This record gives sequence, structure tokens and C-alpha cells, in this order.
Amino acid sequence: MKRISVAMLLCFFAVTLVSAMGGGAPDKPAAGPQKTTALAGTVFLVDDFESGSIKSPREWWTFDISKADAVSNKDYKGGDETVSSQVGNYSMLFQGNAKNWYVGGAGTYLAKENQDLSVYSGLSMDIFGNGPGSGTLKIELADDDNNNWQVEQDPSKGYAFTADDKFVYEQRVDWNGWKRVYLPFADFTDDNPLVGDDVWNPQQVAGSGGLLQVQYVCIAPKADAKVNFNLDNIMFTMGNK
Repeated sequence: MKRISVAMLLCFFAVTLVSAMGGGAPDKPAAGPQKTTALAGTVFLVDDFESGSIKSPREWWTFDISKADAVSNKDYKGGDETVSSQVGNYSMLFQGNAKNWYVGGAGTYLAKENQDLSVYSGLSMDIFGNGPGSGTLKIELADDDNNNWQVEQDPSKGYAFTADDKFVYEQRVDWNGWKRVYLPFADFTDDNPLVGDDVWNPQQVAGSGGLLQVQYVCIAPKADAKVNFNLDNIMFTMGNK
């Protein structure tokens, strides 16, 4: 698993409690997911932002960051040629200045009745970087451990989860142009031990909603620096896609 620098680790504890801000899942399950036609059944497309909006067809919440929105890809070129040819017209831009490393981010609710995401083995994303100073992306996945299809959080403790697991992976963005990143779920680590059952269980069994939400938290390369990168084609896959 990629890790942030020693200096960042020393300061990161100061932002850990606030890194989950943005709110929990809605009261009712969100609308069904999108799927690619050509690969139907082998991938679960979280979002490709081709609507030009982060509110439809999938709704994203944003928190603290100055810019987290769908933008045109016409000015984002270079990097891996195959990936560059597949990103489409829009992507999600994360851009903002840090306060003690922390910048903010965005998240979306995933769960839906009879939608078992446990068949997928990892997360695939196309990321546009702006060089070594682009920032670090912390990916947070929440699974339902108290069978209520909600992610309970405690605002008095930096919106820390109170009943469900949070599994995380930190991806440093230090390249120029487009690159596809595949992150096996097995490489995610339990970020809140002793909360939930401390087991990765995205399946819908015994009333559990399974994998409830994905959230992105942006961390700057320096305490007072900024992040600047784009996400596209966010998918759960059955292999290295």
C-alpha cells in the first residue's frame, strides 16, 4: 500500500478526525447504479461524469474543498494514451488549498436493495495528475455492520463512524496526465478498529446493506499546499481493469 511521507504522517493525526466529514448515507437507498453496456456484469460503474454533473444520475456530496465538480476534459490531455482515449467528455476535478494538510473531498451513497457488490474485487479509477505536487487521495469505503443501511457518525468527534467499518487506501498522485489505477479491496486497511466488526464484508446478508458508500478525502503534499487532480471512470471490477 502506498503511504504518505513521514512528515505528513506526523501531521496527519491532526486531520484524521475531520477527514470523514460530509455526512452519512441518505434515509432511503439511492437510485440504481450505472453499468457499462459492453462489460455489463463484470464492472459496476460508480460514475463517469458524462452527464456533466455530480448531482445526476448519481448524487455526490462535497465537503470543505473549494472545488469538487464535473468539468470538461478538453484541457486535460496526455499521460497513458489508452486511458486518455477512454475518459470521455467530463471528469471530476478536485482542487483546493489545505489547512494542516487537509483539503476536503466528496462522497456518494452506493447501496440498493438486491445489489450485492461483493462479487467485485477492487476499485479502478482514471486519474489525471499535474505532477509530483498534485496531492494524495484517501479512498474510504464503508460497510454496514449494524444492518440499518446507514453510516452513523459522531459530529462531536470529527464525524467518526460509530457502528460501521471504514476501510481506506491512500493513493499519491505524482504523475502528469491520465493514468489508470487499480486498487484491490484486499489492500485496503481497517481505519477504525474496534468499531463495527473489523471485517471487510460488502455482501448483503442478514439485513445488511453491504458496501454502503465511497468517499474521497484529499490531502495536500505540504501542510499549506493545494491539491489539483481529476477522477474519471470510477468502477468496481472483478480484476485488474
